[in-house]
Amino acid sequence: MNTTSQGPWPSRFVWHDMMTTDAERSARFYCSLFGWQFDEKVMQGSVYRMILAGPGPIGGIIEEKGIPFPNWLPYIAVDDVDTTAKKITGHGGKVCVGPMEIPNTGRLAIVNDPLGAWFAIYKGNAESTGADPDQPVPGRICWNELLSTDAEAAQRFYSAVFGWQPQPKDMGPYGLYRIQMLGDKQAAGLMQNPQNGAPSAWLSYFLTMHLQGDTELAKSLGGTPLMENAPIPGLGAFSMLKDPTGAVFALFEPNMAANENC
Repeated sequence: MNTTSQGPWPSRFVWHDMMTTDAERSARFYCSLFGWQFDEKVMQGSVYRMILAGPGPIGGIIEEKGIPFPNWLPYIAVDDVDTTAKKITGHGGKVCVGPMEIPNTGRLAIVNDPLGAWFAIYKGNAESTGADPDQPVPGRICWNELLSTDAEAAQRFYSAVFGWQPQPKDMGPYGLYRIQMLGDKQAAGLMQNPQNGAPSAWLSYFLTMHLQGDTELAKSLGGTPLMENAPIPGLGAFSMLKDPTGAVFALFEPNMAANENC
């Protein structure tokens, strides 16, 4: 997008936390890859490494030794966390943590959808609304995509809870892709997980203007490639990798003509 807007952005992704078993290793990897800086804060007895990328913060890195696997946890902005949490459970999802207050920041709950994909719902205070989802900055997350074990059931859930409406596209070898529309805004993507046996999960895409070079850099830093420099017809190309702790993420380079889509 070429324009920016002011938060909050209800039903849009506004924040991302890296949940990892080794915060120092994760921070070194992503800092070297994207040139991030960190503002370390002690929150509820642990260190929260707030990620500073471009014009401001976009998320944080949290060390949790007991998590099943490292992952990027996306946050969706809502008008009321408690009401949305009840709506989530009413439509077959689960509230795993919270709702709870984050001192001087806002209120959140960590949830999963009926197919098991994790995400958070969040309402910040006036100073902590999150990162503008319409501001494309290299090194920031520009797209969120749900790889679901049951795309049709997932669509029913997210439409009911967040009002997203599907805009289906035939992506050829990638199958049917449902762009999630919120009015005239693209909120996310949703598709059937192409890997048999893989769990439902959200995948975060980081914007880059140099896909091949950043893919090679990620590999040299200990990342494991899953897909490299794969074209997306009419949009650009992407690589999917695991970071050194095992968290999956993607890099996306848009076509110049499609720059407004991410």
